[in-house]
Amino acid sequence: MALSDELPGEQYSRLVWNSLWSEFTAQAPGRMQRREGATECPFCADLTSGRVGPQTQAWIRPNDFPAFTPPTGECSILIYSREHDRRFSDLAVDETLRVIELWRRVYDDLASRYACVMTWETSGAEIGQTQRHPHGQTYAISAIPELLQREMEAVLQAERKGQPCPFCVSLAQEDDGPRCVFSGQWWVAFVPPWARYPYQTQVIPRRHFSAMSGLALDGETGEDGEAARELAALLPRLIQAYDQVMHGPMPYMLALHQLADERYHFHIELLPVGRAPGKLKLAASSEMAWGFWLNDSLPEVKAAELRALLRDDSVRKQGESQ
Repeated sequence: MALSDELPGEQYSRLVWNSLWSEFTAQAPGRMQRREGATECPFCADLTSGRVGPQTQAWIRPNDFPAFTPPTGECSILIYSREHDRRFSDLAVDETLRVIELWRRVYDDLASRYACVMTWETSGAEIGQTQRHPHGQTYAISAIPELLQREMEAVLQAERKGQPCPFCVSLAQEDDGPRCVFSGQWWVAFVPPWARYPYQTQVIPRRHFSAMSGLALDGETGEDGEAARELAALLPRLIQAYDQVMHGPMPYMLALHQLADERYHFHIELLPVGRAPGKLKLAASSEMAWGFWLNDSLPEVKAAELRALLRDDSVRKQGESQ
């Protein structure tokens, strides 16, 4: 029998346990063939084909090239806008609220079936964006990735010692400090002291909840969507600040960290890979070979830059409204 006859097909995917590093990795060879030679945007095709209605502004669709299939996992695409040439940073508050609603909808749908629901956006061809149409992705998988496991272990260690949630402690320490970028009624954003990327920003809710299911949307009870609206105003402004730093669109990753354990503290990681106009910070030898990250900047300095840009943006918008 030929070796090719013994190997699984291209659509096969699997989770693999690395016993040396105590973490899961994944293999999905079928994704090597995605969109080769395609000339039409598949997300725009949703509109022309009637797959979504004429009033739909944002929607969830299956991933045409899923990395996983049940029971290992499920993959979805989250379309942010009908307009092909927009970016997440172009969205108005109400439009961003639709995206936040998608984040919660996809979590609510998948969390009961999978150990982890990873929702993220990759923006910029330099770091792997293959479709220009504004969108994000969700992978729900039957294992918890190593980074989330480490975060959860920090929470459990604090609990065993009778200490409060480490995320709540970090929020209190960073709020209005030298690394703070934004201090709002509902959210705090800061460049963490251990930031791997120069402009890396962590966005944490003041109220402790573990996943998107704990965030109320407009018209619901509790905070009545105020926290979601503040988040919807903040995220595009942060990305606009990154673009100003870069003197052009800064490639970035936006990731929701969430778990179905009430002890965990939901947060958002913004990982912009620009470090200066025209210069990128990409994982290199020490980062990739040993996991030893080198940040060639100080978090306090980069936070001050972002604070100034957000402040100038607020002043400008106030002037425009008068």
